[in-house]
This record gives sequence, C-alpha cells and structure tokens, in this order.
Amino acid sequence: MSPTRSSSPRAAFRLDLLAVAILGAVLIGASWMRPQAAESAPSRIATIDLEKTYNSIDRYAAALASIKATGEQLEQTVKQSEGVVKELEAELESFQTGSDAQAAALQKLQAAVGEFRAVEQFARAKLEVERARALRETYIAIKDAARRLAERDGYDYIMLDDSLPEMDPASAQRTMQQISARRFIFASPRSEVTEQLIALMNEEWKAAKGG
Repeated sequence: MSPTRSSSPRAAFRLDLLAVAILGAVLIGASWMRPQAAESAPSRIATIDLEKTYNSIDRYAAALASIKATGEQLEQTVKQSEGVVKELEAELESFQTGSDAQAAALQKLQAAVGEFRAVEQFARAKLEVERARALRETYIAIKDAARRLAERDGYDYIMLDDSLPEMDPASAQRTMQQISARRFIFASPRSEVTEQLIALMNEEWKAAKGG
C-alpha cells in the first residue's frame, strides 16, 4: 500500500476536526456579539389595610355624614306617620262599638297603618341603598388612588392585606370558611402603604373641596 493512500484517512479526520473547531469558534463569537437581554427586576408589591383606609379617609366620612342626615330626615317622616296611627287609635276608642262612625274610623286607621309600614320600609331600603352606594363609590376611589400611588412610588401591585381583620369564631365551620377565604398569612409592615394612601386621598379630597 502506498504512503499516500495510508495517510488519506488521517488527513480527512484532521480536516473534520478543523472544520468543527472553526464552526465552534464562529458560534461562540456570535453568542458574544449578540446583545444580552437585561435581567428583569423583581416586582415591587405593597399592601394596604382596607378597613383602616375606609375609616380614615375624609371622603367616606363625608358620605357617612350625608347618610346620617338622610336617616334623620327619614326618621322624622316615619315618626309623623306613626303619630297619625296613634292619634287614630285613640280616636277609635271614642266611638260606640259597632257604629258606622267606628267602622269608618277603623277603615281610616287601617289605611294609616298601611301607609306607616310603607314609609318605614321605604326609609330602611333607602338607607341601605345609600350605604351600599357609599361603600361602592369609596372602593372605586380607593382603587383609583392606589393606582396613582403605585405609579408615583414605583409599585407593580398594591394588594389588600386580609390577614389583619379579626375572625368571628361563631362556629368551627364558619371559622374554617374565614381561614380558607384569606390569601395572606403574613405581610411585612415594611411593605404597607396604608398611611401613604390615606394621606394622598385626603389631600386630594381637601383640594377638590377648595380647602
């Protein structure tokens, strides 16, 4: 066998190794030249005490004051209607039993009682609607203020810390339901922004009222 033929496989093998090395160098160089993606920063999360927020903002205090004034007006209307009923009851006793006058007075009393119950029911329903509206509108305002606070201070999420309210130990089943409904076991006080949110909302409320 000639020397040329015997060296051909070794030469081919060396060429293959050289090609692999060149390809590897090209790929490594390309990876070095490719811009590296910036590492994403961790999300910033804050929490608020919703009950404390409700009880500390001037907006909700004003809504409760308005509801109280409405309740006092409705109470006067209910008392007036109740007074009419009491007057008619007293008047009914003055008529002779079985007389036409007594029958007419009784009919009048029944109408007054029906009106009194309707007025009383209306008053309760109206107050409940007003309370529900105040809660809903205040919650919407809190959400909007929380968004602006997050944008101002660089938070990605502002969440409700539901580990704060006390549980009502009415029964084992009810207690377990309350436990299961909670999402927070612990939240660091360092992450709480309740006071900042309250301050922001009260400042804006004062400015809106011209104060």
